[in-house]
Order: sequence, then structure tokens, then C-alpha cells
Amino acid sequence: MPSPISGLTTPEKTAQSQSSGVATGLAELFNENTAAKIWRVAMAFIEHDPNLETYPEYILPLGGAAGKYLSKPATFWTCGFFPASLYCLLERLRRYPQALPRPPQLEAVAFHNQLLALCRAWSAPLHAQATRTNSHDLGFIMQSLRMDWELNGTEASLKSYVSAAESLATRYDERVRAIRSWDKAVSHSYEIVDKEKNFLIVIDSMCNMDLLFYAAHHSSNSKLSSIAATHAHTVLRTIVRPDNSTYHVANLDPQSGNVQLNMTHQGYSDDSTWSRGQAWAILGFTQTYMWTRDTTFLSAAQRTADYFLQRLSESPAPTHKDVPLWDFDAPPYEDIDTNGQPLRDTSAGMIAANGLLLLHQALQAADPLRSSLYLTAALRIASDTIGYSVERNDVASFTVDNHSKVQVAPGTWDAILKHSTANNNASALMRYRDLGLVYADYYFLELGNKLLRMGLV
Repeated sequence: MPSPISGLTTPEKTAQSQSSGVATGLAELFNENTAAKIWRVAMAFIEHDPNLETYPEYILPLGGAAGKYLSKPATFWTCGFFPASLYCLLERLRRYPQALPRPPQLEAVAFHNQLLALCRAWSAPLHAQATRTNSHDLGFIMQSLRMDWELNGTEASLKSYVSAAESLATRYDERVRAIRSWDKAVSHSYEIVDKEKNFLIVIDSMCNMDLLFYAAHHSSNSKLSSIAATHAHTVLRTIVRPDNSTYHVANLDPQSGNVQLNMTHQGYSDDSTWSRGQAWAILGFTQTYMWTRDTTFLSAAQRTADYFLQRLSESPAPTHKDVPLWDFDAPPYEDIDTNGQPLRDTSAGMIAANGLLLLHQALQAADPLRSSLYLTAALRIASDTIGYSVERNDVASFTVDNHSKVQVAPGTWDAILKHSTANNNASALMRYRDLGLVYADYYFLELGNKLLRMGLV
């Protein structure tokens, strides 16, 4: 079997890509269309619902609602991604203004103030989520409040962020040594609802540990860090397979913490590798290593990353092989996308690319060769995503009205990207695929911001 990172370039070629490829081949990470799409959706939702009781989630490619964001209640796990996308733009405007085109007829201060107002409007309703104890996804939900604290020094946002971490910690069970991810799992094939007999954890949970680590350091509550690290060890033990692929779900015995069942809820089958789950593992274990410096987590991040890259290299897709299939083990032509190609998940690629950039950063001093290989892989995923998934028929741009207010004309596709898959399990209560997804766009924007922070553009 070839190396899991075979086909990647040498450090010399990586250096060349840093100086030229990122600036040119990945320019669409930073173009006007990317920012204007986010702005347009932000304004349209506020005009329709000033109280923002619902948040964007997904876009269907066909049918009467095609091209327009369909929304979920503000309590849904994805509600934090759109406000975080706005804050990604604010970070660019503040720290890397060359990476955020603005209307030339509008002063920078006016552009900034309008963007800041949008950020605040979209993040304000999320404070109410901080005391929830019925969700493990508070890290995703509260991300924009952390960004508000970091960019604006808003103490109320930090307070809510720390409160959310404390709320999440209430879901920890010392007997199981884990945080309960879901209270129930229901599909057309099963109904797991009894919490006395079932303790469900999912691979996605690894990316919510960042909330606990961050809040621990800002509140001097070391218990939060301890819970996060312990949960990560349990995920590693119960969800990562011996070949470094991942299950989606582990159902643990609430009394002993032993695995009762491994299964999928969104992937192809219980024994397949759902690509977004594998991506969550790469990002989550790398984040956990960055906080703990426990090499157990660094090894887990590398092993799950190498598996992901190996499966990309084996892709049966005819083009843009680094946009991952929605599940690495699904029959490739059982479901096809609007390009007539095997069904993909753009969001999985964007999440994985973010994790690979962090791995690159973590290994720069200790293993520069491997660090360069992970960087090259992240850039390759980004390049193929731009080539395959950026919507080309609707290009958004900024204008300014007579009152010096930024405007973006209506379009035909609300998101930056296409070809994500939220849940394509055959037994799912709601099966939706080949979509625009709010978190695909967020991780696309965050990837650009990581490159800016690392000085690679």
C-alpha cells in the first residue's frame, strides 16, 4: 500500500506554493463574491425577521426553493456558523484589510461600522443559549461570541462563552468518563431514547472540546480542561478504529462506559467511514493537542489525517478528487450530484483542511517535512474545492446606495459553495444532500483566515 500521504509534493514545492499558489490559485478565498454572499444573506434575513428567530442552514440545488437558504430555529446546532462567518469577515477587515475588498466609494470606517453592526445583530440572540444543558454543540453555537471577545473585547460575550462551557460540562458523567453528546437517536431503523440504558457520544463532539479548554483558561477553572481531555481519551478509545478510520457514534453503557454498539447516524453504514466524521476527528484531536500538548492526541490527529488523505488518493471521482466523497465507503455512483459525479461533501473537505493547517502548525518545529506535507494537502483540498464547489453562475458584488449603505443585489445561490451533504443515511428521518451548507462556508472562510494568520498569503 502506498504511503497515506503519497503524491504530496516536496518541501521545496510547498514553499513555491506558499509564495505563488496560495496567492493565485486560492484567490477566491478572499474575493469580493465571497464576502458579498455573506453580507447579502445577513441583510436579507434581518429584513425578513429582525428578531432573528431562525438561522441559515442549507440550500437545495433543485425545486421551488432552490438557491435560497432554508433555516432552522436559533436553538439548532448549526445556528452559530453564520454569525461566525460574519466575524471572519470582521477579522479580515480589522487585521488583513487587503483580504476583504470593499466598495471604493465607501470610506473604510463606514464599511467597518456596518459590518460590525451585522456581527452584533447576529450574535446577540446567541447569549440566550449559554445556559442550555440539553446540547453538546455549544462550542459551535457560541463561536461568534468568542470571536466578539477576541476582536472587540466585549466582556459580556466572554461571560456567555464561559457560561456555555459550564453548561456543557454538566453533561459529563464520571462513570462513563465522557460528555453525553445526544439524549436520543431516532431514525427509520432504530429508536434510542432511554438515557438510563444508553449513553451516546459522537465524533463531532471532539470539536466542541475547544470551548471547554478556552473557557478553562479564561476562568481559571481547571475542571473544564480535565473534562475535555478525559472525554477526548474516551472518544479515541471508543470511536477511532484500529485502522484509524472512525465510527460516527458510540453507544456506551451508562454504568461502566463500555461500548454497547458502534453505529452511524448520517453515514452510509455502521462500518463505513463517513467523511465529515473523519474530518471532525482531524480537527478535534489537533485542537485538543494544541491545548494539552499530550502527544497521544497529536498521534491521533496524524493517524486520522493520514487515513483521510489515503482515501482521497483512492477516490473514484473523475475530477477534483480532493473534494471528498460524502462517505468513503459508499458505492460511488449509488448517488450522484448535479455534476453527474459521485456524491461529495464539500464541508468535510473544508473541516479537514482546517485541521491539516493546524497539524502543519503543530509540527513545524518537530517534523518540518511532515508539516509541509500536511500544508500541501490542505492547499490541494482548498484548490479542488474552489474548482468544483464554488458557485459560478451567481457572482455577488457590493454597491452603495444614496445613503452610503452597503447593498448586494439578490442572486440565485445564497452560499459560497455547493456540493455538501448533510445526512444521506438511507434510514434518516430527513435525508438531504448535494447542498449549500452554512458550515461549509464558515470553514471555507476560516481556512482563509488561518492562512492569513500564518502569513501564507
